[in-house]
Amino acid sequence: MKFTFEYYWFLIFALCFIAFNQIQDNIRPYYIGDNTGIKYLLGVAPNFFPAIGIPALFVVMIPYVLKKNYSGTWFYEKRHLSANLISIIGLVGWEFLQIVGQLRFDWNDILWTFIGALLFQFIWIISPQKYKEN
Repeated sequence: MKFTFEYYWFLIFALCFIAFNQIQDNIRPYYIGDNTGIKYLLGVAPNFFPAIGIPALFVVMIPYVLKKNYSGTWFYEKRHLSANLISIIGLVGWEFLQIVGQLRFDWNDILWTFIGALLFQFIWIISPQKYKEN
């Protein structure tokens, strides 16, 4: 079996999803320490990991949704930027919707969403060319 474009990005998505899920469901609720740095990182991690993982998923999905009909468009050719933009809009939008829903809005979550998005771009830049093309 050959490690392909799809497997590479699905692996990144899966690792981020697992990290998000473990922190959200198993680590953060049971942390009883009083280290403010750890509490801060556990608080922003549910925004940081999706900001890396969601674009990795969209990088794979965009070519399948748009097919080759759009292969010359900016949205298709720069799918790493398109995927990151979709992810940022969704994650930041969700954060602002929390104001309306009486949930916890936090500017730090938005900051770490952008940090995660920058890390995704860095991963894209350092990834081998064969994993940037399907």
